[in-house]
Amino acid sequence: MKRSVKLGIQVALIVVAVVLAILIYRSIMQPVKFQQEKAIRTERLVEKMKNIRTVQQAYKKAFNSYISTPDSLILFLQNGEIPYVKMIGTVPDSLTEEEAVKLGIVSRETFTDNAFAILFPEETDKAAFLDKLFKVPFNKSGKTISMEAGFITKSGYQVPVFEARVPFEDLLENMDDRLVVNEIAAAEKYNRYPGIKVGSMPEAITEGNWE
Repeated sequence: MKRSVKLGIQVALIVVAVVLAILIYRSIMQPVKFQQEKAIRTERLVEKMKNIRTVQQAYKKAFNSYISTPDSLILFLQNGEIPYVKMIGTVPDSLTEEEAVKLGIVSRETFTDNAFAILFPEETDKAAFLDKLFKVPFNKSGKTISMEAGFITKSGYQVPVFEARVPFEDLLENMDDRLVVNEIAAAEKYNRYPGIKVGSMPEAITEGNWE
């Protein structure tokens, strides 16, 4: 009888040890897996943010302002045109491009074409690209990238600015709530935007906060 009790205690201790080991492993791996998933989601979102920035910079170069809404940006890509410079002629190996232009061997001509065709020539499915451009990746609630644009006064001049952003709540949807709160708190502690954004409404910059 005593032997069976001793055996039962040993089995119970083994079970407790296994359960504790599992709990410790999960407590260690949960933050690791969280960061891995966050990195995947962030990478996908950053790709979209870079595309939005590409459009905004091209629009500003052509019209000296930024596009203020997602619908307007998509409409511009669908139907808008922007100028581009094309080299006419062949530059000899012995000359630089500038030298060839000065000598009249080649010339630079300005043309216009559809904005989407110029900015994203490698994209073959225009409709799918535009449909997904402002959708937050991995978000099942249909959240989209917020965007605005306007002007700020700098050194007495009106300077165009824009900003596109996604808060961590949307980017990290359906992930561990406690860890999401920690990410937000860590960003706010250092006065950083708690999410992913590109550009800035208060400042004339086009950098992303991941850079």
